[in-house]
Amino acid sequence: MNLRLLHRRLAVLMGITGLVAFAGGAGFEPLSAFLAAIAMGTALFWHPDTDFSHRLERVWLPLATLLVIRALIHVFIIRDDVVIPVVDLLLLLLSAEALRSLDAPNDLRLYALSFALVLASTAYRPGIVFLLAFTTYVALATLALMVGHLRRRAERYSVAVVPLGRGMITTTGALSGVILLVALVVFVTFPRVSQGWAGRGETMATAIAGFSDQVSIGDHGSTILGNPQIVLRVEFPNGAPENAGGLHWRGRSYDRFDGIRWTRSQNLPPSSAPSSWYRDRWKGDIVEQKIFGSALDTRVLFALHPALEIDSDNGIQPLFDNAGDFVYWGSGAPAYTAYSPVDLPPADELRGNTRGYRPSGEHFLQIPRRLDPRIETLADSLTAGIDNRYDQAVAIRDWLQTFTYTRDLPATAGEATLHHFLFERQAGHCEYFSTAMVVLLRAVGIEARNVNGFLGGQWSDFGNYLVVTQNEAHSWVEVWFPGFGWVTFDPTPAGTGSTSQVASWFWPGRILFDGIQHRWNKWVLDYSVDDQAGIFSGLFGGQTVQEFVASESNGEPGGPSPMGALALLAVLALGYWWARGGGPAFDPSTQMYLHLRTASARAGLAVTPGMTPLALLNHIRHERSAAGRPSERVVDLYLRARYGKEALGDSDLREMREALLAARRTLKLRT
Repeated sequence: MNLRLLHRRLAVLMGITGLVAFAGGAGFEPLSAFLAAIAMGTALFWHPDTDFSHRLERVWLPLATLLVIRALIHVFIIRDDVVIPVVDLLLLLLSAEALRSLDAPNDLRLYALSFALVLASTAYRPGIVFLLAFTTYVALATLALMVGHLRRRAERYSVAVVPLGRGMITTTGALSGVILLVALVVFVTFPRVSQGWAGRGETMATAIAGFSDQVSIGDHGSTILGNPQIVLRVEFPNGAPENAGGLHWRGRSYDRFDGIRWTRSQNLPPSSAPSSWYRDRWKGDIVEQKIFGSALDTRVLFALHPALEIDSDNGIQPLFDNAGDFVYWGSGAPAYTAYSPVDLPPADELRGNTRGYRPSGEHFLQIPRRLDPRIETLADSLTAGIDNRYDQAVAIRDWLQTFTYTRDLPATAGEATLHHFLFERQAGHCEYFSTAMVVLLRAVGIEARNVNGFLGGQWSDFGNYLVVTQNEAHSWVEVWFPGFGWVTFDPTPAGTGSTSQVASWFWPGRILFDGIQHRWNKWVLDYSVDDQAGIFSGLFGGQTVQEFVASESNGEPGGPSPMGALALLAVLALGYWWARGGGPAFDPSTQMYLHLRTASARAGLAVTPGMTPLALLNHIRHERSAAGRPSERVVDLYLRARYGKEALGDSDLREMREALLAARRTLKLRT
């Protein structure tokens, strides 16, 4: 193949790969991406002549000027994200360079523009597509640099045809694997200088069916559609609870109901229980949850209730508000660790404790003024003869669970009301059930509030974590118990509390792909100094490097773990092999000829890389005549073995070795 054509195609493929890499991080404007893809795809098969290339420049230059002006407007006037305008300019320039004639010396510009496109994608939060594109880019760049160098050398020496065997191309391509391996080692070992990733590319998860910063029963005339957008990935470092698929991932609480919609009062006084209540009076083990959240339009931290503590070293700051909800500030991704008791307080203890501190009745006993009077009558009838709030709450919950769960909304606005749900339709989605229970509890003087978040999730065996999607969005109830705080009750019929899961042919593959994406996020985008310390701790038997050194100096027992020792031995063996010049082995005659070349160069003779064996021999005869005869014998035996395909015997190799020693001794003598 023509080297110019091959080199241009490799450079254009680098540009296309850069385009895919940027798509993996941020996406882009469809028009500019579509036009650039067409231009670079065309450049793989068609190249204009020099005259037509010059005429195309008359089109590229005005367009580039307009895009530069657009970028300046975004910087100084609009003051918003300037990356997309700059990327559009890069795409235009890359397309222009790709469509130049093959005679144009623009390889460095193609390299620089495609690399700038890859670099621009790192301004966002690139995903697994970026990883695949970047790996391909490194392989293409390695091949393009090799072919470009051969092309320039061939043109310099007027070589018409340069044979490129498959072995050479394969070996050069494999070199990119070495480059990536070295980059991985540098990434893992280089000290972390920052934590967290602000990322321009965080796309807010839209709510088709899913979490939103409100609870409303006013929608009507349609059906709630599924939304498989993944919003939480939850790891359990100490083991997952048995009922991981039925856990309530609490998000936001609401105190005020206007008959249709739940909201949060702006002047809400402190209404959360002391943490000591949850620590001392709730039974069961503490569950550690390592949660990796997606960006939502509400800055809420989800966790099992009650969250005793939330920690994060990912550039966000968790905040505990008056209602007992966790929100956060900061530009990092919402990745954090939460600690919560897994079991509710025993029912007998909740029944017995009726006196003590209670939150504001103005907020948590509030019911709409125009409430249908039948609702209060219903509440009294459901709780008649029950003398404690726990059994009253259970009675209301159990009665509501006899209703039907449906994702079909009421047909009209007149039917989208609480009294129509309770007395006529007796069917609805989770927000109807939670609203009904809170209002019925408040009607009998029990403080309660509406809560939304997510229920359950799907376990990923590939990643060993819980996947929570917008399909698991849910609404439930928290009831106040003096001495215990807010306790969870879910009145929605069992097994249907969340919108139905998406059951489609691609879902298992989506979970598998998300496992790969999760590892990428965790070990690359969110890789921190703590993760780095954990890797090296594993190599030193669970100790930090400082602890390992201190224990060795003090004579304390300890040492690297077996896996760490094996890794260390592998690194040492690789280094020894490399130092000894590991690689493809040469036959003895070739090795001795190469030693002759090396000895000649060390003796001060000008030995060039392209010098043939006979040219080397003539050079030695001219510069070191005394070394001519032994050198002639070495070269003669080498040519017989190398090009004559003659198998040298032991006596020939011994003679060649003696001639080499004589030549090396003579070359050291200056005449």
